[in-house]
Amino acid sequence: MKKTKRILCLVTVLCMIFSLAACGGGGATDNTQGRSERKTITLTIGGGHPSNTMSYTKVAADFFQPEVTKRCAEKTNYDIEWIDAYGGTVAGLDEALVATQNGLLDVFASTFAFDTKKLLLMNLPYYVPFSSQDPVIATKASRMVAEQFPEVYDGLWKQYNQKFLAFGPTGDYELISKFPIAKAADVKGHKLGGAGSVMPWLAGVGATPVQSTFNEVYTNLQTGVYEGYVVWSDTAMRYKWDEIAKYYTKVGFGAAAIQGITVNLDTWNSLPKEVQDIFLEVAAEYEELSAETAKSWDEEAFAVMEKNNGLQVTELSDEEKAIWLDSIENLPEKWIAAANEQGFPGREIMEAYIKAQEELGHVYLRDWLNE
Repeated sequence: MKKTKRILCLVTVLCMIFSLAACGGGGATDNTQGRSERKTITLTIGGGHPSNTMSYTKVAADFFQPEVTKRCAEKTNYDIEWIDAYGGTVAGLDEALVATQNGLLDVFASTFAFDTKKLLLMNLPYYVPFSSQDPVIATKASRMVAEQFPEVYDGLWKQYNQKFLAFGPTGDYELISKFPIAKAADVKGHKLGGAGSVMPWLAGVGATPVQSTFNEVYTNLQTGVYEGYVVWSDTAMRYKWDEIAKYYTKVGFGAAAIQGITVNLDTWNSLPKEVQDIFLEVAAEYEELSAETAKSWDEEAFAVMEKNNGLQVTELSDEEKAIWLDSIENLPEKWIAAANEQGFPGREIMEAYIKAQEELGHVYLRDWLNE
């Protein structure tokens, strides 16, 4: 009898062991058809620009983040939680690169324009003014070059402990001003503001360039520090510069894919392969959507400014654009020399960018590389 009880007890224990093993090897479990316990990955994302005032950050916050979260929840055993750090809450415009390099930010969603020396490669579009005015073409051209020189781009971002994921473009850089502009000569003697990267576009035509950030423009236009500012239309609308400056001239400077998304390399390497794949998949879609959004926001901004404040929108003739363009120093050759000094194949990359723009339908008014 005692022997029978021992056998029954042993059988019961063995059944319990096999039952636990079938439920996941003794680890924590969830209630989803035997899948192992879900894990949460927390990531801090951000940069210097707010999430709601720039198309590339808006798409990052409203599409990239929730879509990564959704697909990871549906296709993997990982939940993504985001800590938003936009608008300089962790790092300003000139600090985001280093903050991501050091891990203060896991995901960089910011501009490259405040690191013009370190990120010379990413700022190439500033050295080819009068490229396409279409943000979609500008973004595709940059992507084509990155795909043609993957080792160069990967190598650059490894220097700063980051994995590059996606480009995000500006709108079409043009000129909002307090005075009408019908020809290139009309800006001679006038002070015009802009980011540091656009200063070379202004001096040759006789304007006085004044470097200035977005937050300063409204007051500076009011007080006469300068009489115009180089920018795309959506930003002019959001900052309400059209309340003071009533003229918007399409000079033809063009759009530039000089913003985007990267991931701290240590963070990236810690992500499971299936999560990395989702990041890459969504980043490619983000890149397209951010370009389309930049384009549509520009178009919508004109209608708003014309309705609200009577903004007058004009465009220079091709002849006047050519005059302005010819007044600018040969910036592509300048970029090539600087890129070569940094160890990049400068001429090959610049040629690839110009060729990509042309293949996508843009017609240059100046043959930069054959002068």
